[in-house]
Amino acid sequence: MISRFLLLIITLLVIGVSVIGNPYPANVFNSWAGNSNQIQANDFSTHYPPSIGDSVYTITKLFDTVSETSYFLTEINSNKTNLQMALAGKIAGETGTEFAKRMDCCIAFNASLGINNPPPGERHPIGIQIVDGVIIQDNINSRRYTLGIKPENVLVAYPPYETASNILNDGANYALTAFTPLIEKHKAVSQSVLNTVGNYKVKHPRQVIAQYDNGNILVLSCGGRGYDGKGMTAADVIRILSALDVRFAFMLDGGGSVTTMVKGKRITPMIDEHGTIERPRPNWLYIRCQHNK
Repeated sequence: MISRFLLLIITLLVIGVSVIGNPYPANVFNSWAGNSNQIQANDFSTHYPPSIGDSVYTITKLFDTVSETSYFLTEINSNKTNLQMALAGKIAGETGTEFAKRMDCCIAFNASLGINNPPPGERHPIGIQIVDGVIIQDNINSRRYTLGIKPENVLVAYPPYETASNILNDGANYALTAFTPLIEKHKAVSQSVLNTVGNYKVKHPRQVIAQYDNGNILVLSCGGRGYDGKGMTAADVIRILSALDVRFAFMLDGGGSVTTMVKGKRITPMIDEHGTIERPRPNWLYIRCQHNK
């Protein structure tokens, strides 16, 4: 039987992704309950031993020849983890490093856009924010969609003007407003939805959360603006994720906000101030570490 990793590599090669023998070699990290090791790019047959309650994730770095951009694919086993969202611990926001340390995360990645023109020294997320079944913020946005997280990590998108109460009543325990869905029920969303975001046609660093039919979560984090490549358009992201046959995909905040933390370390490049500083964000998606006692 062909392993998932081998199928992944075959698919990516078909759609124009270079894995081996290019100036951006693939680095594949496999972590199981705190045991991390780097394996060779041509070894995609690793099998994890069964372990109930441990966090399971794989991280693969690839290069897309079409967009000329490197990107990470972080796959999270939904049967072993719970995806959660939390607001930053301070009004000025938190960097990925600060948030991961405070929350003791295995994985953390940026989520909502921030509001325009906040008070000096403050960062606040836009739209709707629901944390662990509690409505924290209910600012209806006329253009942006809201990502909901239901039990068993089921991801769903809610349209603009939807209220936090309706989202909560629909079964979402966590929700956050960002950009738009990109893929629903294995199909790209309509052009009218994509047209609501002007920069979708421009190459930028991107952060996208997606989901397979088996419930596993996939996070695509790409470089851009000269850091790990030129960046991707929404069409680039849809092309890559459609080839991977994800059921659902949703665009989170991008640009200099793109941050993916793994075991307390940042794997995505810094972009702000010529790639020298992390950008604080008002909220984060994450999974907690599971420590062996």
